[in-house]
Amino acid sequence: MRHRVFPRSAFVFHALALMLLTLAGCNASESTDAVDVLRKAGCDPARAVETDGYRRLALVVGVGEYAKRGVPDLKGPPQDARRFYELLTGKNGYGFPEENVCMLLDEEATTARFREAFSQALVGRARKGKGDVAVFYYAGHGSQSRDKNGDEPDDRDETLMLHDARTNGVGDLVDDELNRMLEQLHAKTRNVTVILDSCNAGTATRGPDAGVAVARFFEPAEGDDGAAVGVAAGGADWLPADMPGLVTLTAATDSNPALEKGGYGIFTNALISVMSQVGDRPLTYAQLARQTPPLVAAESSQVPYFHGDLARPVFGNTTRNRPAAWEIRTVGPPVELTGPPLPGVDTGAEFRIYDGAATGAETRDPGKAKATVVIEEATSINAKGYVYASKPGAAKLAPGDLAVLVRPADSFVTLSVRLRPANETGGIPKAQAERLRADVESDPEASLLVALTEGAGDFELSLGADGRLQLRGPQDRVRNTYGSERKVVRSLWQHARQRALLQLRGEGGADFTDNETLLVSLVLAPKQKKCATGVWQQSAPNLEQEIPLCHAWNVQVSLADEAPVPLLIGALILSTDGSVFALPADSRKVRLQPGETVLFSARRETFEGAPPLDVQDRVLVFGTQETNPVEWGRLTETARTRAARPAGGALQRAVSRYLTPGTRGIGQVDDGPVEDTTWTMSTLTLRVRAN
Repeated sequence: MRHRVFPRSAFVFHALALMLLTLAGCNASESTDAVDVLRKAGCDPARAVETDGYRRLALVVGVGEYAKRGVPDLKGPPQDARRFYELLTGKNGYGFPEENVCMLLDEEATTARFREAFSQALVGRARKGKGDVAVFYYAGHGSQSRDKNGDEPDDRDETLMLHDARTNGVGDLVDDELNRMLEQLHAKTRNVTVILDSCNAGTATRGPDAGVAVARFFEPAEGDDGAAVGVAAGGADWLPADMPGLVTLTAATDSNPALEKGGYGIFTNALISVMSQVGDRPLTYAQLARQTPPLVAAESSQVPYFHGDLARPVFGNTTRNRPAAWEIRTVGPPVELTGPPLPGVDTGAEFRIYDGAATGAETRDPGKAKATVVIEEATSINAKGYVYASKPGAAKLAPGDLAVLVRPADSFVTLSVRLRPANETGGIPKAQAERLRADVESDPEASLLVALTEGAGDFELSLGADGRLQLRGPQDRVRNTYGSERKVVRSLWQHARQRALLQLRGEGGADFTDNETLLVSLVLAPKQKKCATGVWQQSAPNLEQEIPLCHAWNVQVSLADEAPVPLLIGALILSTDGSVFALPADSRKVRLQPGETVLFSARRETFEGAPPLDVQDRVLVFGTQETNPVEWGRLTETARTRAARPAGGALQRAVSRYLTPGTRGIGQVDDGPVEDTTWTMSTLTLRVRAN
């Protein structure tokens, strides 16, 4: 699915639409009703607080309950909206006064109320020429409708579905109308950000009884001819027209539906994880666009979309210098922590503990931490754990110390796989299912990372038309087909391993910046086969590279001139079939001085573009300091194989522990490895295309 941010309409159509809105009932009583709802929620659209010389304004909408019978309710949008509100207004958030942030949830978010809230809370309070910041966030169903004014190449308008959509003559909110609303806001201020955790087309997903992920897409209205139900119409991108400065963040593109899982939007989860952190300089939309997709990819194949002036600081905030982190409540033991709802907090999560006065890059520097705490039990806002590792000579833990999440819980690593029951089409016979279950449970690696279930799962095993086992992902796409049951267990382990690796983030402190310190390119290999007949178009470093079918390629890495020290370089290539390839392919150490470049082209380090086509694979490139080396290739091995050789540095032991759920800190309280040096990583994607 592609998004389009609403091309400008002609003046005549604009006037006609306004007249139709009036006829539809946007009258004074509806206006009063909307204002009353907002005031009860603590937001008076007639008032606004100024901070730092300008107004920070936001409208947050989460619709999970729908009045229209047949439209499936969603658990996630109201929770996502509340968490986003907390990120904007809460402690160490983005500095939005609560009075300036209006929120509409479920039955409050009718179409008429939304129109009025947008008009009064955003357009009405933004001031021309004052540099005010305006944010609109929406989580809920999206859909499509037949284009009525001829401005859509695919004859389809994209829509948002408010609570009363398709009831009592109320339709969806069409992109043309939202575009006009944004134009009115943009006339007041160019500092506008639109965040949509919804989608307006989508490929088929497994049913709610089979999959743990739910699509935020609903079919076009009955009788609204055009796109087939659940299939992308192939429309143009949602791009801002004549609105410079506007930034658009959307949950999915390319026919991939926006998904929610466990009552939370996957896209919103990733945004909050990245936006909660701080570094030595303000977070920009460009950095957000680089760091968010891998976290989304760990849970789904949906592809987020970022467009606009991405060089700007997120929400214009240049003074924020503390993370939206947890804090120590009591030292214990056990250590008790408390904080805002953050993705990844549960049993086995790891927090780095910093002095309560730590700011900026200090909170992303392992060397500045007092200790590492592993969580034993947790709720969304409270947790208990124990000190797994502490820095020699560091100050004692104290109430009020910052607790920064560095690795998510075991539950975020474990992969649930549904065995399709025998009574369903493509179901697995009972005897075969029992063998598969026994094989997984007896495998020392897969038993820790993979959970087979008859209920909903992240992935699903079933039988294809030829009787062979198939593994399908969240969006019902076949990932693997197996010729024998022997290959299934290792394949499932590999998919779970990828899921964990995609959630890794560097801790660069003031030394390094993820996706900037390491410049990564996929380059055409010197030797090519005769079948390599396409045209290679080289992308800039750290941007997606298209690989023409059959073309051989290598990974090239440069260390930025401004890096303060040399780094040891390694890489992992993650394929959608679960395979993970490590660089260097042998045990050599690759050391780069600032400004130097290396081409990985030794034996087993050249790759070739092969099917499936137009599917994203990822390359993760790591840089660690010489005193804390990591043999990244060893992380693709089993724990038994790794144990046969001496362990690497503290970081390698920590990452290896993270990739083995249920083993973090067992039998080792306050005597684990201390990670005391900064490190960084860069990620880029690649797609194979037909020649």
